[in-house]
Amino acid sequence: MNKLLVNTPQNVQIEYNIASLGKRILAYVIDAILRLILLYALLYFADLFPKQDSWMEMGIDSIIYFIVLLYPLILEILLNGQTIGKLIMKIRVVCLDGNRANNFDYFLRWVIGIVEIYLFFGMIALITAIINKNGQRLGDIVANTCLIDLNPKLDLSQTIFADVSETYKIRFPEVYRLSDRDINIVKENFTSALKTNNYDVLLKLTRKLEEIMDVKSDGLGNIDFIQVIIQDHYHFHKDK
Repeated sequence: MNKLLVNTPQNVQIEYNIASLGKRILAYVIDAILRLILLYALLYFADLFPKQDSWMEMGIDSIIYFIVLLYPLILEILLNGQTIGKLIMKIRVVCLDGNRANNFDYFLRWVIGIVEIYLFFGMIALITAIINKNGQRLGDIVANTCLIDLNPKLDLSQTIFADVSETYKIRFPEVYRLSDRDINIVKENFTSALKTNNYDVLLKLTRKLEEIMDVKSDGLGNIDFIQVIIQDHYHFHKDK
């Protein structure tokens, strides 16, 4: 599965998986149900008001259908790349470079989606998303966007102790200043911060480690720096 590095407002990089096709389809089904409910609700309330003639009735119905058609565009703009379905499935539209998409990007996805999803019953979107390595439909390709899974891959056995070879070189020998209790606290807070996307905690952890060890993060991002410290501590003490 392809991955995408997303830069947070605190300049922390988090690696996300590209949203799976299954999650995207489920999000679409949820939104489709909500749009049907919205459609029938609006039509029901419209019927409560008298119409002067058939032209007025046709005009009101056209406005209602257009509002329902605008549903994904309006919500993606208001919810920063999410509809209700995407929110429930924890996926989001972002630019392919990981930055936040803008309103014009959402508009492009929406306009092209009218053709590839509604006029062709979703077949073009489905085929394109399957073929494309980033799971992009035509609207995403034109807008240079994709959908990411908001749950970062958290396999700590790979992220924290990815390199356990005998040739591992400790990057920060100052880890001797950290006790086992210190590093356990770091690991606990690091894991929790990743799971909740708490970038402030990651930043504070980095600053605290720099202070205790009297080092600088050496150009590493907060996540990479903390992982290196945990690895260094493990290798420094593993044979002791």
